[in-house]
Amino acid sequence: MSSVNHPEDIQHIYDIVSDNVNKIPNKTREEKNRLVSKIILRLREGVFKSHVIVGFPKTINALQTLSKVTPEEIKVLLPNKPLRKEETWSDVQNERQRGKALFDKIYDKHTDKVYNNMYNAYPDLAQTALHHLYGPTLAESSVLNAKETSLVVVSSLMVQNVPLQLKGHLYGASHNGATQAEIDGVKDLVSKLADYYKVHVSRL
Repeated sequence: MSSVNHPEDIQHIYDIVSDNVNKIPNKTREEKNRLVSKIILRLREGVFKSHVIVGFPKTINALQTLSKVTPEEIKVLLPNKPLRKEETWSDVQNERQRGKALFDKIYDKHTDKVYNNMYNAYPDLAQTALHHLYGPTLAESSVLNAKETSLVVVSSLMVQNVPLQLKGHLYGASHNGATQAEIDGVKDLVSKLADYYKVHVSRL
């Protein structure tokens, strides 16, 4: 929904989450609220990470809408400070190291080729990929791990209809532990949403 810029439909996602949690037996209201908040945090992080692929404006629209539809009793349980720490040079170095590690894991034996292709196209492109996209954004794993992040990237790339990059990240998802069944599940869901919104997607 965020990738195709239909944030108005995010209300439905929140309602589904809330309804399903409320149906769980033998849990107090407090326990249910905590569970909803954990799910919403994961949704926020997934949408945020997708900005690497779909762009910042769509991400802003989606996250602002998600915030609006989230009740205050859930919001108070969510973090009110950034997950990503960049207060010291050491923090920045750690981000860059984990970003490089994730980049290497995704591209495996093709890592140097992918990096050099970006560098040769424009050195700042390669630098930005590692220092600003992979390091601080994609490699942050406190909410979504590497496998889950890869599946977010795959779904976003499908909607952007960029088969070359999608092919690389399908392998990357596998390198990060995603099973073929999990990858196929993401493909199926994205394809159904694409048909609903009448957008063309890559279907490798």
